[in-house]
Amino acid sequence: MAGIRMTGLVSGLDTESLVSQLSEAYQTKVNNVKKQQTKLEWKKEAWTALNTKIMDFYKGALSTFRSVSTYRAKAATGNLTGVKVTAGSDAVNGTHRVKVISTATAQMWTSKKINDKTYTATSYKAATDGTMKLSDLKDNIGNSIGNQLKNAEFKVSANGQEYTVKAGIDENGNALGDDATVDDIVANINRQLEGSGVKVDFAAGNFRMSNESAVQSEIQNDTGETVTVFSGGYDVKVTAADDSTAKIFGITTNEEGTLIESKTSDADKDPVTTIGGATKFYQEIETADAKVTANTKLVDLGIAEGTEIKINGNAITVDRKTTLKSLAEKMAKLGIEANYDAGQGRFYLNAKGTGEKNKFTVDADSDTLAKLGLDLQEGDEGRIDAKNAVIEYNGVRYEQASSTFSINGLTIEATEEGETQTFNVGTDSKGIYDKVKEFVKSYNDLIEEMNTLYNAKRVKDYEPLTEDEKAAMSDEEVEKWEGVIKASLLRRDDTINSLLSSMRSTLNKQVSVTLSDGTKKNYSLTSFGINTSVYTERGKLHIYGDEDDADFMDFDNELMAAINKNPSAVEKTFSTLGSEIYNNLLKAMNSNRDLSSALTFYNDKQLDKEIDNYKDRVSTLQDKALAEEDKYYKQFAAMESALAKLQSQQTYISQLFGG
Repeated sequence: MAGIRMTGLVSGLDTESLVSQLSEAYQTKVNNVKKQQTKLEWKKEAWTALNTKIMDFYKGALSTFRSVSTYRAKAATGNLTGVKVTAGSDAVNGTHRVKVISTATAQMWTSKKINDKTYTATSYKAATDGTMKLSDLKDNIGNSIGNQLKNAEFKVSANGQEYTVKAGIDENGNALGDDATVDDIVANINRQLEGSGVKVDFAAGNFRMSNESAVQSEIQNDTGETVTVFSGGYDVKVTAADDSTAKIFGITTNEEGTLIESKTSDADKDPVTTIGGATKFYQEIETADAKVTANTKLVDLGIAEGTEIKINGNAITVDRKTTLKSLAEKMAKLGIEANYDAGQGRFYLNAKGTGEKNKFTVDADSDTLAKLGLDLQEGDEGRIDAKNAVIEYNGVRYEQASSTFSINGLTIEATEEGETQTFNVGTDSKGIYDKVKEFVKSYNDLIEEMNTLYNAKRVKDYEPLTEDEKAAMSDEEVEKWEGVIKASLLRRDDTINSLLSSMRSTLNKQVSVTLSDGTKKNYSLTSFGINTSVYTERGKLHIYGDEDDADFMDFDNELMAAINKNPSAVEKTFSTLGSEIYNNLLKAMNSNRDLSSALTFYNDKQLDKEIDNYKDRVSTLQDKALAEEDKYYKQFAAMESALAKLQSQQTYISQLFGG
């Protein structure tokens, strides 16, 4: 990037303009290559859009046109109510009878409302001091843990001695009772650790162990400041006897134990002097007249811990953490849809499918079911039982879990019970006709687009605009200018010509069809009233008798007549021609993997390579243009410097002569 240039101050010349003119030839080269790059990028954009349209035709209308099953389609007709019948290609032609005896239903339970009563809720807050009885100590979900403290045992190795601590044994060797407090435990432990340097205390719901073996003293340092130092301390190691003790006191459970370093006078060292309990201790708080919410615990509703609630025989065991919401979540993992709606105060249980094979069971003691509102009996409001669908088809009874039956090539969907009804199965002439019509429309749209691009006008005097040229024009003028160029970029494109020629020639071919009497006859599109029109349409197809084609709607509808009277000839001819076009397009996509990507009809890789080459050329030319500008600026700068010296000398001489 060039710096700020101060030019023309002495000479008065418009240096910027002069340099621009002198460097114009180089900038023109840059602009010309940029224009070629832009045109190539636009060409790729045009091909990308066309490629999408060809691929849509290939995957859509053409694939349908080439498929034999398209021409074997059948339809079920009749004034049916409460049942829908769809005929497959292998359905048997003729008159059929159907009766819906029952439709399939899914088992659905809506529980009784359970949030219209209050209860006494329990919650737990951290213990704040050591006066609590061991029997009152809980964990955060209400489990009693006083016995864990009484049974806690650990060892302390300090100063060459080993101390074995049994937290629940007093000085007389007796076990502490339930009335003992946390302070009693603390005093008991500290008594057994006397002389070890380790001290235990209890604060904010946690036990802490501290190493206080060092002697504390205050001295004055070199600057006269009083500081606290420690001396004579030793490290201690604490090892828990079991995982329960380790969790309560925060002791590492491996053989090395937990090291508690002694305090030190080393100012650069920040030793660990305490270890904190990993388990907090809580006390129970009761709230009367609480309202039932999604987070209400089952134990607070009076459902005992350990109660089993079975879904399809799979048990959910109630614990102190189980809430109405979490119960529904667990139910949903056992093969049903389940939700607890806190606003409605109800459980909603649904089977995952219709019919008796998908029904579910809910089992628990009667008291538990009542408290959950799930004590529903047959016939109760909110209880819908599973039921199979039953129909009669041509006098034979069928029963299954789903209301949609597959019988004899038919799909029969029962929606409402009713009496016996009749329907007819036959060739779906209109459906086949519409598929052919859709192919013709899609083909015409595609080749019209391709013909427009291929036969675009030559535009000699239009090139991509430079930024300066765009600045001198309105946005509308720029868009119109660029539109003229973009419309011409695929003019006389060899790939487009090849694809058009291949499709046209295929659709002009004849296909040999073996008739029912064993003779053969050649058919083409024209045999079925599908023809081209004037030359200017460049191969677009028309279906004679098509009501949507104003120019040919009055002709005899030969296509529909052939579908009804000669379906095998229609099938053979159209599927053969469609398959040939399909295969030719497939070959075109796979013709050169070195130059094009998959699912691509044009050489996109080659275009990308050429665009990159143009980018490299632009970069190189821009560097040369900048170098050329710098050269001229340096020359003008030298001239300015010389003129400045000359001017200075003239001023000096003039002053000598009194000028």
